[in-house]
Amino acid sequence: MPADYRPLLARDDQFDRICAILGAVAEQGSLRKATEVLGVSYRYAWGLIRRAEEEIGTPLLVRRVGGASGGGAELTPTAQDLLRRHRLLRREAAAILGPERADAALERPLLMASTIGPVEVGLVDALVGAYRAETGQWVRYIAAGSGQALDLGRAGRVDLALVHAPELEERFLAEGYGTGRYPLAQNDFVVCGPADDPARVRQAASAVDAMRRIAEGRHPFVSRNDQSGTNVRELRLWQLAGISPEPPWYEPWPLGGQGNIATLRHAAAIGAYTLIDSATLVMACPEGYAGLFRGDPALVNQFCLIPVNPELFPFVNGAGARRFAEWATGPAGRAVVRAFGTAAYGEPLFRLP
Repeated sequence: MPADYRPLLARDDQFDRICAILGAVAEQGSLRKATEVLGVSYRYAWGLIRRAEEEIGTPLLVRRVGGASGGGAELTPTAQDLLRRHRLLRREAAAILGPERADAALERPLLMASTIGPVEVGLVDALVGAYRAETGQWVRYIAAGSGQALDLGRAGRVDLALVHAPELEERFLAEGYGTGRYPLAQNDFVVCGPADDPARVRQAASAVDAMRRIAEGRHPFVSRNDQSGTNVRELRLWQLAGISPEPPWYEPWPLGGQGNIATLRHAAAIGAYTLIDSATLVMACPEGYAGLFRGDPALVNQFCLIPVNPELFPFVNGAGARRFAEWATGPAGRAVVRAFGTAAYGEPLFRLP
């Protein structure tokens, strides 16, 4: 189960100090070399890391003893994930605390709040990299579930959002916070579960029938539980099935905000069903786990770009957001979407809307 990092925020600047040490270890290959670069004692750094490991309940460093190189240390996957989240947090803080001149938005990089899935599988990096190469314009991004991404737009803290929750998008536009919706890409949601499929989801007649089979057998089901587009679609399917899912078989996972990959791994680890998008499934499906039901129109998963309304927030770069949305949904961006995933997986992970 992925770690809960919130205890690290409880004491002063401990989070920043731990991440500085971990970043230096990643660069230097050992904790001792990292402390020399940072100008702190080995005892202090090791004590800080050890205390953090106790607080979150999982190791951050793997120590290598001896050998030709004299030993060293490596970051665990948890530590790598912690550093990634620290970078995202600093990026969001920089956007909030940035300059307030009226022309500041035109000078700084665009800031986009993106739903987590396209970030995790790499589509966002592919798009913003191609846009930078063609136009010279930087696009930074914050990874967040669709509900949270739209809330960042409501607060005027980003220039545009990449989301996949149609009901939430329509409400956002109706409230006047967005200037339009630009369909970017599609894939599909998939009902996933143990490969032996005790609920017989593979035999379901529809997505709603698949959910009913899980509920009727009280088979474990993990929910993202974070108002992401995935969570919104899952809740809609339960509603269509006439079911109000409840524990103990239904788990509203408190760490679902970590994204689809973390949710997929957690569900597989406990032998539960869940709802995941097809790109994540191709990229990160655990052994013994499988996509069991797909192909229902109710499972179509569309991603849209929505520029934030600059009339509500003077410091939002409305013109830049519109240019990026038009580029991404135009010929150059469509070429990126159409080809994405083919080299690594033999087929594209998304299709054009």
